[in-house]
Amino acid sequence: MTSVKMPQLGETVVEGTILKWLKAEGETVELDEPLFEISTDKVDTEVPSVASGTLTKILVPEGSTVSVGTELAVIEGDGAEAPTAEGAGAGPAEPPSQPAAAPAEAAPAGVGGDAGSGGSSAPAPAPAEGAPTPSPMTSAAQAAPLPDRGPRSQILSPLVRRLAAEHGVDLSTVQGTGTGGRITKNDVLAAASAPAATAPTAVPAAAGAPAAFQAAPVPAPAAVAGGEEVVPVPRVRGLIAEHMKRSLEVSARAWNAVEVNMENVARLRERLKDAFKAREGFSLTYMPFVTRAVTEALLAYPMVNSELRGDQIAVKHYVNMGIAVSYDEGLIVPVLKGADTMNLLGIARGINDLATRARAKALNPDEIHGGTFTITNPGPFGSLISVPIINQPESAILGFDTVEKRPVVIDDAIAIRHMVYLSLSWDHRLIDGALASQFLSRVKQNLETWDFAEDLAL
Repeated sequence: MTSVKMPQLGETVVEGTILKWLKAEGETVELDEPLFEISTDKVDTEVPSVASGTLTKILVPEGSTVSVGTELAVIEGDGAEAPTAEGAGAGPAEPPSQPAAAPAEAAPAGVGGDAGSGGSSAPAPAPAEGAPTPSPMTSAAQAAPLPDRGPRSQILSPLVRRLAAEHGVDLSTVQGTGTGGRITKNDVLAAASAPAATAPTAVPAAAGAPAAFQAAPVPAPAAVAGGEEVVPVPRVRGLIAEHMKRSLEVSARAWNAVEVNMENVARLRERLKDAFKAREGFSLTYMPFVTRAVTEALLAYPMVNSELRGDQIAVKHYVNMGIAVSYDEGLIVPVLKGADTMNLLGIARGINDLATRARAKALNPDEIHGGTFTITNPGPFGSLISVPIINQPESAILGFDTVEKRPVVIDDAIAIRHMVYLSLSWDHRLIDGALASQFLSRVKQNLETWDFAEDLAL
């Protein structure tokens, strides 16, 4: 007999919701065959079976949220059993040392379509020759401990703490419905939607966190007119909406843009694209070039790569690049860890891997956590210039739009060149217009003057 438990899908994940059982009681299941789908506050994924045999009992029904290590089902049989790491599923991990990244702005379906997606939980590749070396983080970059917002007798997940702060819910007044009376995210949301007369007093947010706010009352359903279709808000769309609204509430967003001559990059891509695809198995897009140029600019202007934490600023001298990727359910932002240690080829491989696995729902939750800056790319869908919403708790986000041929003036003559607009949304609490313009000018200079050919080793 094999006990199936809620897996630990990442260092920052302490609970999960059973979305769907892919096998019914009495059915045969093979080792590593998808057994159920789960949702965490970071990502949805399929979980393979840890053994082969017959699924004799399902203990946790669909829609239930339980903590890591909770027994979910029982498999009986003489088949193979997957080895488990020592201590796996023993209990929830320690709270994260910094806030978890949530999906970036609700951009048009297909943002990031030009980006690949990938990343892994393995250590970042060693620095390529000539690539910048990350400096140690400053002392200000150390995360402050999470405040105590609930009963000390139970563990509260980061998601529960964040939702309580955002909705002004006093967790000491919430009756938990989870295992052992544990407070779940549904408990917090139910408390937040309670009538105003009985709503709990708002709890101050942690240093650097957004101010608490009361959820807006839900209007009564309107009558459906002819030609209309009313559907429930998808879970992923709800998370995106919540994150985007919170970003606009907490940050002082400002915006500017530059126009970049991409002719040298376009000609290099055209010359090398066939050999590159034959060797690597995927197409060479513009995204790796932009990511490489942005990464160097972030090291030169680290305040754009910083994070505001209460009355302190965490200035990060390393780059974990978030790449917005659209897929059938919305938008997700996998993080290319250690982008500052990679050359152009390493970045291209990493982005392709992350994008591919993001669209296949095969990302580890930790792979969408810990970003320091985000690039979103609506260009493949015809967007000329965009104003993206900042991916909290980062301080800026770059919009990379359509690369197209346009007439430009070069040496007092009109010429046709591949041009693109790069836009930057930035938090005016941390960044001023002069710094934002200097940063964008550095990115522009990198794209227009660098010789990327050696980085591709073709």
